[in-house]
Amino acid sequence: MIDFNIADQLAKDLATAEVDPNEAQKALAYLRSKRDLKALFAYLDAIVKNGKVVIRSQQTRRYYEKLKEACRDYLQGMNYSDAAQTLGWALRLLRYYRKVKVHETPESAVEQTEVSSTSPVTEPEQTNAQQVSSSESLSNPTSAENSQTTLKTPKQVGDVFTGKVLEADDEFFRIEVPGYPEMFALLKREAGVPAYRPAKDAARVEVVRVEQVKRKIVLYVKRAPRAKN
Repeated sequence: MIDFNIADQLAKDLATAEVDPNEAQKALAYLRSKRDLKALFAYLDAIVKNGKVVIRSQQTRRYYEKLKEACRDYLQGMNYSDAAQTLGWALRLLRYYRKVKVHETPESAVEQTEVSSTSPVTEPEQTNAQQVSSSESLSNPTSAENSQTTLKTPKQVGDVFTGKVLEADDEFFRIEVPGYPEMFALLKREAGVPAYRPAKDAARVEVVRVEQVKRKIVLYVKRAPRAKN
């Protein structure tokens, strides 16, 4: 299971250190090939100490030094599956943070919020909640500010929708949630099942889990049967 909070902090540390995502991706590929976190640490140690074949410059060596430190700080103690998924997600965020410059990201956009384990809010409840929030904001500005950091969840477990496949990696397809830019869906790859083509295919999926991470809502989904005519 992905630990999004750890992935986010790991990505920020790597972005601040200006680690090249392509070099970090090689480490993730090695971890996936060995399926052993200790093997990854040994691999990074070996490259930093004596990696002339891999290291092309002092800059590359610095990338691996920072990557080794960050992986030990954030992934130590995880099992292989959790570590691979968390590192994989961190590298996605790393590419984003390198584009926007992590230090320029507004604090409100990265403010940490707890992952909600309560039932998702339905559409009627949203309307009522918004009305209450509006009335409270007149008498309590602080309450209004806090309410802005909580996203509503109109997609619930069991909901079925069709979304465009945006991108893919070795583990997941990322799928848009039509009409909800604050959300995205993750569909796990399955052995023996035809893969989707990013930017070309659409996927019909069913929501199996909902998580709120910072200011994004993540829907974990599975393939859904085709709609009956």
